[in-house]
Amino acid sequence: MLFMFPKKDNSRTLNEFVHTADMSFHQRSKIATEVNEWLHLACQDRISDLGLHAETYKEDFDLDRLPTGWGPYPSLDANDVRAKFISDVGIAFAWRFGAIVFVEVPKETRHREVDLLRESLGLPLRDPRVTAEKFFIFIDSARAAQVEYNRLVLPSINQERLGAVAQTLAQSVAMEYYEAIVTQAKVQVLAMLDRIRRQGRIAIPAMRLNSQIADASMAQAEVVGVLHLLDKPDTLWNDAEMESIYLDLRNAFDLEERFKSIEYKIETIKEALRIVLEARNSALAQRLEIIIIVLVGVEVMFSIFGRFHLFGW
Repeated sequence: MLFMFPKKDNSRTLNEFVHTADMSFHQRSKIATEVNEWLHLACQDRISDLGLHAETYKEDFDLDRLPTGWGPYPSLDANDVRAKFISDVGIAFAWRFGAIVFVEVPKETRHREVDLLRESLGLPLRDPRVTAEKFFIFIDSARAAQVEYNRLVLPSINQERLGAVAQTLAQSVAMEYYEAIVTQAKVQVLAMLDRIRRQGRIAIPAMRLNSQIADASMAQAEVVGVLHLLDKPDTLWNDAEMESIYLDLRNAFDLEERFKSIEYKIETIKEALRIVLEARNSALAQRLEIIIIVLVGVEVMFSIFGRFHLFGW
């Protein structure tokens, strides 16, 4: 990383018949029906919010190595995310960029699921990358869809809508991680520039500068990889109400503005490092020129002294 220099019996699983990213129409419909039925049971006669809890980790997830129970989610790209019914509790989503979103899953069960992921993926997963984020969905058929601070009000919900909200929340917590490491990198670069200003020289190996520029470029590529998901899910094209809400959600989380801010900061860091590298190479070139001039001068002097026998030769 940059400068790390880093109810219904739900015992059936979402990947009961699916073990790859490919799903037939029948399989997709079956899983969608299961999720919709669970949502109906979870929300009927409900007077409280549907709770979502998101957290993200330093490590990326190899989705093909997730433990038993995880499988593709009907309305989301299986190359990016997998989901799991947690028996008699709720649903969990795991994104390849290291984010997890739990829906209606209590704290103890969340910890147990993370432990299972840790064992299966062989990753530490000790501390979340950033403070976990919570979001709520309130279902009220008498109210219009709208975003209220950290809560989304919907007249109804289905698996497509749940997937879109979970994806947006996962992107938000992932963005917080990149914001933190870019800020840390910026502080380190400013400290390096301050040392150069005070010392009047660049005592930094070119290899280290090149490595840090490469780290910044890799972080930029990671952010782009995570945020390509900002594209609207295909399933929302047929849901005008949720399409509008999806845009409101992105604005509520400031995803696009935060993305632009991170890109700008990374470009600023890379440019600062390039300037330092060029200055270092220029200073090194000047020293080499001086050394060459001195050596040529010494050789000329020896030639003159030898020609006029100044050394008694």
